Amino acid sequence: MHLTKQELIKINDINNFIIDYCSPQLEDYRKDLIYSEEAIKDIVEEDRDIETIDYYFPGEYEATDVEPDDLIEMEEDIKSIEIVHSGLIKTKTARYYIVTANNEEDRYLLRIHFHLFLETEKYHIRLVGESLIIGMAATKINEFDDDWGTASQYLAIEIAYKNLEDIPEWEEEKELIKSFIFEVADSTNIALEFSEIRNPTKDFWRLTENLKNNSETDLRSLIEPNIAMNFFVSAIQINDSELKFLNFYKVLEHFSPIAINIEANELMRKKLDAPRNLFESGDYIRSIYDLATSMKNKFNDEDLIIAAFNSCFDLVSIFEKLPKTIKTRIKKHLKIQELNYQIDKQKITTAENMAGKIIFKTRNKVVHAKSNYNSTGDEIDFDEFEELNLFMKEASSQSIRWYSRQPEHIKSKII
Repeated sequence: MHLTKQELIKINDINNFIIDYCSPQLEDYRKDLIYSEEAIKDIVEEDRDIETIDYYFPGEYEATDVEPDDLIEMEEDIKSIEIVHSGLIKTKTARYYIVTANNEEDRYLLRIHFHLFLETEKYHIRLVGESLIIGMAATKINEFDDDWGTASQYLAIEIAYKNLEDIPEWEEEKELIKSFIFEVADSTNIALEFSEIRNPTKDFWRLTENLKNNSETDLRSLIEPNIAMNFFVSAIQINDSELKFLNFYKVLEHFSPIAINIEANELMRKKLDAPRNLFESGDYIRSIYDLATSMKNKFNDEDLIIAAFNSCFDLVSIFEKLPKTIKTRIKKHLKIQELNYQIDKQKITTAENMAGKIIFKTRNKVVHAKSNYNSTGDEIDFDEFEELNLFMKEASSQSIRWYSRQPEHIKSKII
């Protein structure tokens, strides 16, 4: 970048602030970061290209580089830096929440292979792997040593607001962060959790082999948070395949009462849309009671999960993710080669019912003691759980999004 004299003086001012803020750790670099009058004159006269400003934070083997125009743009935020606590750094228009993944492999993949960014009219939110702001904060609180740096070691969720009036209350911002963590988990299969700037007592090693080019760059728009997101993110974190399955199951189970209520409401509305003269019939009145009783009886564990399969997600779109034994059983029963949108709607409903029952019985097999459970033959085998969890993840994700689209009068406050 070709800089003017005024821009170089501005950079000097910003860098003096950074050095003083991080004092004494960056004091030895003042002569490298501050341009002398003679240097400024030479750069301007020679029209010299300055590509980056390099900051050698303590504990780092490489510099944190910032382009000059980005540094000038960040001036207000740099000079307004505030360490709320070791997990949250505030500036005038931005917030940095320190987060981490549950293992070093995931941290490495997030840092190197994913670019997670979302922009709205009011803010942009992204996951950053190396930040000037975080480097300044970690240096300020002396969380470093020769083998643990202050900028490159941390992941942070950065929320940058476009206008000061767009900055919400802390509780609202926290809900926004939760939604972002859900979207990251859904898009990358990696769960984030809140962390802090700290120097660990043991060394860490970094992965260098067997990396796969499997990048996700686009997040969907954030949706209103609900407790099922916690189940979903927890499932992503769990390594044990059976426990992972149970957490995904909890997502479907969580929304199933809503699905039954929607069905019940629709059936009751149709009943009440009948001609007025039927309301004089005792049989008709009793049929209304029968309908109410019938729907109430559906609030058992098996019918609840089947209701989720019928309403909360699209089985056809993710049918191929089911374990082979389940797919084979369903296709054989329906006498079809594949499940698609061209077949009879009733067959799709039958497929949903069958899959729901198998998942329900598999859940019973997992939650009950092995010695206290009599197999029905419908449950899947242990070696199929990994494949089943791929299906459960998609079904759970769709269910969460399905619930977010429902009108407020249908949503249950306890969900």
